[in-house]
Amino acid sequence: MYREYFGFAEEPFSINPDPRFLYMTRTHAGAMFSMMSGIRDRKGITVVTGDVGTGKTTLIHALLKDLSDKIKTAFVFHTTVDFEDLLRNILQELGEEIGRVDLTALTIQFQLYMRRRMARNETVAIVIDEAQNLRVDVIENLFRLFIREAPSARLIQILLIGQLDLETRLDAIELQTFKGNVTTRYRIDPLNEKECREYIEHRLKVAGRSGAGLFEPEAVRMIWKFSQGIPRVINLLCDRALMNGYTASRKIIDKKIAQETLQDMSYLGPKAGAFYRRPAFVYALSGIVLAGALGIATLTFLKKDEGAAPPAPTALAEKAVPVKQKMQTKEQTPAVGPGAVVTVKKGWTLSYLAQQYYGLSNPTILDILLEHNPQIKDVNQIFADEQMKVPALTEEMFIGPDADGRYHIYLGTFGDQRSLQALKKNPLLRGKMFSTTRRIAASDVLWYRLNVSGFPSREEASQAFRSLKKQGVLPAFAASAG
Repeated sequence: MYREYFGFAEEPFSINPDPRFLYMTRTHAGAMFSMMSGIRDRKGITVVTGDVGTGKTTLIHALLKDLSDKIKTAFVFHTTVDFEDLLRNILQELGEEIGRVDLTALTIQFQLYMRRRMARNETVAIVIDEAQNLRVDVIENLFRLFIREAPSARLIQILLIGQLDLETRLDAIELQTFKGNVTTRYRIDPLNEKECREYIEHRLKVAGRSGAGLFEPEAVRMIWKFSQGIPRVINLLCDRALMNGYTASRKIIDKKIAQETLQDMSYLGPKAGAFYRRPAFVYALSGIVLAGALGIATLTFLKKDEGAAPPAPTALAEKAVPVKQKMQTKEQTPAVGPGAVVTVKKGWTLSYLAQQYYGLSNPTILDILLEHNPQIKDVNQIFADEQMKVPALTEEMFIGPDADGRYHIYLGTFGDQRSLQALKKNPLLRGKMFSTTRRIAASDVLWYRLNVSGFPSREEASQAFRSLKKQGVLPAFAASAG
């Protein structure tokens, strides 16, 4: 909505990883050099760490875009798996056909693949995002691929990219044997105030207009302090600030608008750090990325009153679990009781409501809300005093029978078709049939629903569903993963 008002050709602060918007700070440039030289110079094992939202995944995309054809790449981001599933995923990413085979057969197939690459003097780069979720025994077996005596093993380059916890994990006693093979460790730092200002100006310029003067220095300073220099939080704050400027008919983002924005987005502040830094938050905001990642649709917001109150559930929603409590729960329980109803207040958006009651907002969550509230015709518009159902995310909601007597699983709703591919490659769904249907959520918002079918019984569908949920790859349950 605000694009035309401010003169942008596209959204300047989208949270989807896009190399065009990459702003290179000193540590981002250092991380990119470390990854690039690690692969091209065949240094072996390279580790890059950084807090959630510091731009690691965007760096990976930029890296992969610039690699030559002589470098075969496996990009892996499902990391809550055992080594057999990890190796299977790597082979699939390298374009290998995988049958129903065990770990021994997979290892042999990988060795044969490497011999073919050696004959062509090609490098194989295994790039793993969210590596902090890998178990120590999985990392140990992965490193063994590199230190094999076979000459072809020297062509394997391993890049582990993850949150700061990865540094501690690599210091485990079981991995001491491989410590000498980790040739480079690099950490990405949050942005300082000067970098924050330049980062904002860079994204505004890429989106089609000069950033000079649009955000006043005091507004940038407030955004930087609140965000603690985390680019993803800066994106969310700047996007909301532009929306607030649009609704207030202001052409400049000043201190007043910045203050209003920080109040609106208070759940992203330091007190919510435990939630924000959870690996699941990446899925909630980025989607299964690309490798990575899950799709996020572009959402806009209604005009809001300055005194808008936070969501207040009615008596039917008394069982709602507070967001703070949900953050501390290992296995998230339903956000509210079945059939709970809330009354929309002025200034609310569907995304805001989803964030409050489920702890995240993505196309899957929003699509579920739309399905249970057919009176809403546009994902970008809900109206004050409207009654809305906020359903519990039960297993029955995602599993259903088909006409042939088998069962299907609703996997999620995504903002683009590329985001579906990661789930389609999941080893748990091998041999199943996928179907994609279009979902028009607004005049300018098109989503894609993904179902998988072919489960002989409800029990088998349920087992697969629970395993996928445990992996953290279902966008409806991203905040309960880990």
